[in-house]
Amino acid sequence: MRAIFLTICLFAVSLCAVKAAESFSMPDQKVARGIVESVYSTWRIGMMRADETAWRSATSQSRQMKVRNLIVSQKGDFPHDFFHNQPEPPSLDKFRYIGTIASSNRQSLAATYVGNVQLGDAKASENAFVLLFVLENGKWKFDQSRMFDLARLPKVKERLHKGDLSVLKEQDGFHPYAELPAVPAACGRPQLIGKVFVDAPGRSIGMRINGISVHEFADERRADVISGGLRRGKNTISYTIATSEKLPHPTMAIGLFVMPETPGNHPVCVFDHILDASDVAKGGEYTFEISNEIIASMNPRFAGKVPQPFHAVPLKTKPAKAK
Repeated sequence: MRAIFLTICLFAVSLCAVKAAESFSMPDQKVARGIVESVYSTWRIGMMRADETAWRSATSQSRQMKVRNLIVSQKGDFPHDFFHNQPEPPSLDKFRYIGTIASSNRQSLAATYVGNVQLGDAKASENAFVLLFVLENGKWKFDQSRMFDLARLPKVKERLHKGDLSVLKEQDGFHPYAELPAVPAACGRPQLIGKVFVDAPGRSIGMRINGISVHEFADERRADVISGGLRRGKNTISYTIATSEKLPHPTMAIGLFVMPETPGNHPVCVFDHILDASDVAKGGEYTFEISNEIIASMNPRFAGKVPQPFHAVPLKTKPAKAK
């Protein structure tokens, strides 16, 4: 199953129910719900009122730094640009509480709700809304949420409506963090705004760009902002690729792009790794250059020969068309 941004995660059945049961604990549901809804409410009010103090008091350190790096890496002003034009977070009043499970060490919680949600212009449908929390210095903090359509999971939906909490342990979309998220290093303001695009069906990729920006992709198509951006001259990228033999793994693509800052200019690819289904996907470490000519080619009026991106593997020649 594919996942595209907005914290929509892969949803797979656990291979071993016994092992899953050993990995989680079941807290007192009344106490857990009280914690979850109090912290989430503080976080939500902070977002709606652009109240930085309230937001920080309810948000995990790792999430605060990830948000800060995301804004800075796009040459924005943190926290002002984070609160500017943010959509109103969902109210829990619109959802039905199902239950909460904790990690085995009780340092993280995952609380599940269900309710009808309308995303964009699509018709409203019943979704699972999972809130993730971590324990920091004796206080619970909100980290992020997951939301996924239950129409694709009718049996799971039925069990949730019956209040069967065992399904929360069996399905990884409902799981809390096994380990607390690491707090990333603060990045500097970038020379060039960069994005990494990955389309990796049936593959898991772990990546680091310029020694700062860390990314993980799992059987998905997604674009991430590069923390700290890219720079003129030398840049580095390293990544590992693991291919699942249980999932289809057709063509794969990795691309790094410099994003335009001048109206009318277009993005330019500076690094790629493109494979088809017959190729073996291997990771590696690469150094590539971003020249002034590459930057100039972002302008539609550029008259020179368009520079090619650095190819991690040679591109295959397209077969000639029959005359």
